[in-house]
Amino acid sequence: MRVRSAIVRPWLKAGLSALLLNDERRVAELRGEGQAVEVSVAPDVSSRTTNRARSLHQTVPAREASTFRRRERVVPEGAASRAERGSVAPPVAGSAAMPSESSGAGLLATPGARPVEAWPESWLALKNRRPLPPRPLVLWTYAGLGEDLTGKPDETRRRVIVRMLMELRHPGGTHVFWPCGLAGERAEDGPALFWSGVKLLNPRVLLLFGSDARDALSMPKTLLPFCQERVYGRLVIQLPRPQALAGDEASFKRALAFLSRLLRFCARRQAS
Repeated sequence: MRVRSAIVRPWLKAGLSALLLNDERRVAELRGEGQAVEVSVAPDVSSRTTNRARSLHQTVPAREASTFRRRERVVPEGAASRAERGSVAPPVAGSAAMPSESSGAGLLATPGARPVEAWPESWLALKNRRPLPPRPLVLWTYAGLGEDLTGKPDETRRRVIVRMLMELRHPGGTHVFWPCGLAGERAEDGPALFWSGVKLLNPRVLLLFGSDARDALSMPKTLLPFCQERVYGRLVIQLPRPQALAGDEASFKRALAFLSRLLRFCARRQAS
């Protein structure tokens, strides 16, 4: 026999053979029309997951109903509740360890950072050597920076850094220098004291010159020259060593153009 309802007819053609309904009166009406569709009364179950499965059974062809029943058994109730409220995108791998740019400064990580009162005397002397900018945006570091700040600066590195700062033309206080290690200090203390300075100064960008500085700080190996990556919530920019830029004018100009594009927001500070 054919069911008279125009709504049911397409599902019959698709293979529908059973309906689950809560209303006994509606069951009786359908049974009175014939036996083309098997109809039974669904039990009263309060679970959200079961209710959702029941509504699916009302419209899904019989050959697919068993599939939904199997899914119902393995989906936790909490997950089904979330699905009812709306689709939830799965978390991106590694997102918990690497906060996003919009996650806020409260989630920025500084692994191993120490309170200022626990710094070694040499690092405290470096901090107090001259006033630090109160709100720097970019923190620069490279292997040998500690010697340049506390001893006799390397003339080649100095020329490259000074020229780059002058070419960028950013307002004073935008950039700050903090070493990833000091000569005569334990090498294993370098990363912790570097991140201690990052925590104190709270810049938005970390600018690394050379893979030796990258490796000393256990930064990702994917950070190659002229690359950028977000690490512990901050943008990290990788450039070649200052000595390499000093001996290659084309590379210096490329580095300058690369930085000018990424650090455009620094120029806006002066305008504001």
